[in-house]
Amino acid sequence: MYVVIVAFDLKDSDVSFAELRTWVHDRAADDYSKLEGMRFKAWFSDERKRLWGAVYLVESMSSFDRDKIPLLPNGATGPVGTRPTSVKFLDLEAFVTGPAGAAGVEELARHGLSMAGDRP
Repeated sequence: MYVVIVAFDLKDSDVSFAELRTWVHDRAADDYSKLEGMRFKAWFSDERKRLWGAVYLVESMSSFDRDKIPLLPNGATGPVGTRPTSVKFLDLEAFVTGPAGAAGVEELARHGLSMAGDRP
Protein backbone atom coordinates (compact mmCIF):
# COMPACT_ATOMS: atom_id res chain seq x y z
CA MET A 1 0.00 0.00 0.00
CA TYR A 2 1.01 3.56 -0.63
CA VAL A 3 0.28 6.99 0.78
CA VAL A 4 0.03 9.76 -1.81
CA ILE A 5 0.13 13.40 -0.71
CA VAL A 6 -0.93 15.97 -3.29
CA ALA A 7 -0.73 19.71 -2.55
CA PHE A 8 -1.61 22.88 -4.43
CA ASP A 9 -0.07 26.25 -3.56
CA LEU A 10 -2.89 28.63 -4.47
CA LYS A 11 -1.10 31.93 -3.79
CA ASP A 12 -1.19 32.80 -7.50
CA SER A 13 -4.64 31.32 -8.15
CA ASP A 14 -8.00 33.09 -8.18
CA VAL A 15 -9.90 29.99 -7.07
CA SER A 16 -11.68 30.46 -3.74
CA PHE A 17 -11.88 27.94 -0.95
CA ALA A 18 -15.67 28.23 -1.15
CA GLU A 19 -15.47 27.07 -4.81
CA LEU A 20 -13.22 24.17 -3.85
CA ARG A 21 -15.49 23.11 -1.00
CA THR A 22 -18.57 23.25 -3.21
CA TRP A 23 -16.75 21.17 -5.84
CA VAL A 24 -15.81 18.52 -3.24
CA HIS A 25 -19.35 18.45 -1.83
CA ASP A 26 -21.23 18.46 -5.13
CA ARG A 27 -18.97 16.36 -7.32
CA ALA A 28 -15.52 15.22 -6.27
CA ALA A 29 -16.46 13.23 -3.15
CA ASP A 30 -18.82 11.02 -5.16
CA ASP A 31 -16.45 10.71 -8.13
CA TYR A 32 -13.42 9.81 -6.04
CA SER A 33 -15.39 7.33 -3.95
CA LYS A 34 -15.51 5.19 -7.11
CA LEU A 35 -11.76 5.30 -7.85
CA GLU A 36 -10.52 1.71 -8.17
CA GLY A 37 -7.63 0.85 -5.88
CA MET A 38 -8.19 3.77 -3.52
CA ARG A 39 -8.86 2.94 0.12
CA PHE A 40 -9.47 6.53 1.23
CA LYS A 41 -8.99 10.15 0.28
CA ALA A 42 -8.96 13.02 2.75
CA TRP A 43 -8.83 16.62 1.54
CA PHE A 44 -7.01 19.26 3.59
CA SER A 45 -6.72 23.04 3.48
CA ASP A 46 -4.99 26.02 5.05
CA GLU A 47 -6.74 29.19 3.89
CA ARG A 48 -4.22 31.47 5.57
CA LYS A 49 -1.36 29.91 3.58
CA ARG A 50 -3.58 29.29 0.51
CA LEU A 51 -2.83 25.57 0.53
CA TRP A 52 -5.22 22.86 -0.69
CA GLY A 53 -4.61 19.19 -1.16
CA ALA A 54 -5.39 15.59 -0.38
CA VAL A 55 -3.98 12.47 1.20
CA TYR A 56 -4.76 9.14 -0.43
CA LEU A 57 -4.23 5.56 0.64
CA VAL A 58 -3.95 3.42 -2.48
CA GLU A 59 -3.47 -0.31 -2.95
CA SER A 60 -0.67 -0.21 -5.53
CA MET A 61 1.30 2.16 -7.69
CA SER A 62 -0.52 0.78 -10.73
CA SER A 63 -3.90 1.71 -9.23
CA PHE A 64 -2.97 5.40 -9.11
CA ASP A 65 -1.59 7.05 -12.25
CA ARG A 66 0.71 9.93 -11.25
CA ASP A 67 0.42 11.43 -14.76
CA LYS A 68 -3.34 11.90 -14.31
CA ILE A 69 -3.17 13.85 -11.04
CA PRO A 70 -5.30 15.99 -10.43
CA LEU A 71 -7.85 14.54 -12.83
CA LEU A 72 -11.06 13.02 -11.57
CA PRO A 73 -11.61 9.34 -12.34
CA ASN A 74 -13.59 10.38 -15.44
CA GLY A 75 -10.68 12.49 -16.76
CA ALA A 76 -12.10 15.93 -15.88
CA THR A 77 -10.22 18.39 -13.72
CA GLY A 78 -11.40 20.37 -10.73
CA PRO A 79 -11.62 24.13 -10.20
CA VAL A 80 -7.86 24.65 -9.67
CA GLY A 81 -7.22 23.53 -13.25
CA THR A 82 -3.43 23.14 -12.88
CA ARG A 83 -1.00 20.43 -11.92
CA PRO A 84 -0.30 20.15 -8.18
CA THR A 85 2.63 22.02 -6.67
CA SER A 86 3.86 18.80 -5.09
CA VAL A 87 3.07 15.10 -5.28
CA LYS A 88 4.65 12.55 -2.97
CA PHE A 89 4.32 8.77 -3.27
CA LEU A 90 5.33 7.02 -0.05
CA ASP A 91 5.31 3.44 1.18
CA LEU A 92 2.74 2.80 3.90
CA GLU A 93 4.64 1.69 6.99
CA ALA A 94 1.70 1.16 9.33
CA PHE A 95 -1.95 2.08 9.81
CA VAL A 96 -3.79 2.15 13.11
CA THR A 97 -7.10 3.49 14.28
CA GLY A 98 -7.80 5.33 17.50
CA PRO A 99 -10.01 4.18 20.38
CA ALA A 100 -13.13 4.36 18.19
CA GLY A 101 -11.64 1.60 16.03
CA ALA A 102 -12.59 0.86 12.46
CA ALA A 103 -16.12 2.12 13.06
CA GLY A 104 -14.59 5.51 13.84
CA VAL A 105 -12.95 5.56 10.42
CA GLU A 106 -16.28 4.81 8.72
CA GLU A 107 -17.92 7.63 10.68
CA LEU A 108 -15.45 10.10 9.13
CA ALA A 109 -16.94 9.57 5.67
CA ARG A 110 -18.66 12.72 4.43
CA HIS A 111 -17.32 14.92 7.27
CA GLY A 112 -15.27 18.10 7.12
CA LEU A 113 -15.71 21.70 6.05
CA SER A 114 -16.61 20.77 2.45
CA MET A 115 -19.30 18.35 3.56
CA ALA A 116 -20.86 20.47 6.30
CA GLY A 117 -24.53 21.22 5.74
CA ASP A 118 -25.98 21.98 2.37
CA ARG A 119 -23.36 23.78 0.31
CA PRO A 120 -24.58 26.50 -2.05
